[in-house]
Amino acid sequence: GGFGFLAKWVPVEEYRDAAADILAMEAADIVTKLNRVHTEDLQLTATHLLGCTEIESIRVTNIDRLGMDVRVTTKGKRKNKLITDEFRIGFRIPVISVEDAKSEVLKVFQEAWEAANGIDWGEDGEPDTEVPVLKIAADGLE
Repeated sequence: GGFGFLAKWVPVEEYRDAAADILAMEAADIVTKLNRVHTEDLQLTATHLLGCTEIESIRVTNIDRLGMDVRVTTKGKRKNKLITDEFRIGFRIPVISVEDAKSEVLKVFQEAWEAANGIDWGEDGEPDTEVPVLKIAADGLE
């Protein structure tokens, strides 16, 4: 339950056998490093993968084995108005270690860099290689 989420009952066996996300213990450190060290990569990602313009700020808010959450604040249409949106950037594969997570994040950054530099692999590129992106929250006060 909760605001904006549908509740779903989980069978007792499934709950009992569940394990914490593989990145649960490392997520805060990874997020801190991404926000501190990879600001240019995050800017490219917001611009070229998320389609954001006039970016005021961008930061990773969470990471788990399936992807990362990114909050982007952009200039609004009205003067002195800022718009904040949240995006989920999925990894192409579920990660099984911290090193896998680092690799998947770097793949996202690489794709953003390629888009920024006009690199297109054309028809010979790998099929279904686009980074999965979902807008998970939008500023409703535009």
